[in-house]
This record gives sequence, C-alpha cells and structure tokens, in this order.
Amino acid sequence: MRYQDELFRQREELLLDTALALFRECGWEKVTVSQLAARAGVAKGTVYKHFASKEAIYASLALRFSRSCLEQYESMPHRPSPLESIREVIRAAFARMLSHPLEVQLCLHCDRPEFQSRLDESQRGAFQALDEQYNALFHRLVEAAVAAGEIPPKSPESLYWGVDAVFQGVMARIAAGGLGLERHATPSLEIYSEHVVEFITAGLLGRFPDPGPEASP
Repeated sequence: MRYQDELFRQREELLLDTALALFRECGWEKVTVSQLAARAGVAKGTVYKHFASKEAIYASLALRFSRSCLEQYESMPHRPSPLESIREVIRAAFARMLSHPLEVQLCLHCDRPEFQSRLDESQRGAFQALDEQYNALFHRLVEAAVAAGEIPPKSPESLYWGVDAVFQGVMARIAAGGLGLERHATPSLEIYSEHVVEFITAGLLGRFPDPGPEASP
C-alpha cells in the first residue's frame, strides 16, 4: 500500500472513531459534520473527502461493526457438537449487541431500504456482500449440524428467516434502550439471553422446550 493511501486509511479510521465518540456523547442524529471535523482537528472539507454525507458515516460505522462481529464468529473454535457451535455463536452475538447498543441502533437504521437507496453503489454493494457472508456462515453451521444428525434435514434458507426475525427483535429492544426485563420479572440478563438462545435452537430442531424461569445458563 502506498504511503498516501495508508495515511488516507488512518485518517478515515480516526474520523470514524471520533464520530462514534461524539455519537455516544450527543446522540448520533444530532452531531453535525462541522462538529466532527472540529473534534477530529481537520477541515470540514476533509471529512467530505472520505464521506459523501453523514449518512455515509452511519453506513461506514455499521459496516465496520458488522464486519468485526462476523470476523469474531468465523474465528470461534468449532465444538465437537455443531449444534453447540451454533449456540456459542448466538451467545457471542447477543454479548456483542448488548455491549454496543449505539452500533446496534446504527445497524438497524442503515438496514432500511429507503436509507440504502440513498447510499452510493459501493456502500450498497458492501452491505449486500456482508449479508451474503453472514448467510454463508449460517448455512455452513446448519449444514454441519444436519450432517451430524443434530438437526433434521431442512432448507437452511427457511431456517435463516426465523433466526433473523428473532435477532431483529432483540436488536430492536437493545436499540430502544433495554430488553424490558423489569416488566417481565426476568431474574437476570444471562437467563434472558439463554432463553432466547434455546428458543432459536428449538426452532432449528423443530420443537420448543420450556427450561423454566429459574433455569441458569
């Protein structure tokens, strides 16, 4: 990589890190490009050399977070049981979402078709490519569990719809500021998460066991 290209890349990462810090302080909808430039110590025009709009910054942050999550899931060690590998990936995903609520908000915002229609072709293509990578990971995990006899033979695509719907629901709760545990007398976040993990697993298996309210992970 050329020296100038590396400097450009480093400055872009600095702008994204600065934007994320400002979004946490002030709210991502309220921060202006001028505020970002001032905090990063660059001219406003410099920001626009990297990002065509504030929406492009949102998209870049969502893509960066989603890629880092995917890298973690793909690097996780395989368990002797493929079904347990699926559970571990789901647990890791919930942990990442719960520890990064702002990024979850941005991911949901950027997932809307009307938002993506306003992005340039390269960013729209990046979201599509990332979706395909997540889908491929899910297919590999499910196909391994089917081959091991742990999941009945089913279309991975149809299973993906149900899993994705549950994830979208959890993400929406996190983005809204919590999981509503106080309204449902759930003993702990860990137990809540484990219930959801087992609910997803039950869907993959085609049954829905009730581990009971006091079940522990």
